[in-house]
Amino acid sequence: MDLSKIPVFGAITKRMYWLHQRQKVLAENIANANTPGYTPRDLKELDFQDVLRRSSKMKMASTSPAHISPRTPSNNMGFKVENQRNTYETSPNGNQVSLEEQMLKVTETRMDYELMTNLYRKHMSMIRTALRRSN
Repeated sequence: MDLSKIPVFGAITKRMYWLHQRQKVLAENIANANTPGYTPRDLKELDFQDVLRRSSKMKMASTSPAHISPRTPSNNMGFKVENQRNTYETSPNGNQVSLEEQMLKVTETRMDYELMTNLYRKHMSMIRTALRRSN
């Protein structure tokens, strides 16, 4: 059974991957907290409503060759890394990393990852329950 074909699992997996990539970017920010002129970066937030919409299994049907065929969405997992524009402080050497701000983001990312893990676990539990009762 390929769980990635179930839209809920696909969205959860994509969100977990995004959170993993964000954690890596935040770790780089913390590692460069003393680098002169370093500007912290963050990943652009994904629009998960759009992810769910694109992962829908319903497709438009073309009943005539004159119909415009629908575009197929790409499954690109590349996320956009952006420099932070609004930082809380800038040190005299031009470094804009605020460790407190970065640690808050790391904690937020960890909590979101735990939430996604729990959602994944709950959905797996529901599938196991349904499979056991169907026997």
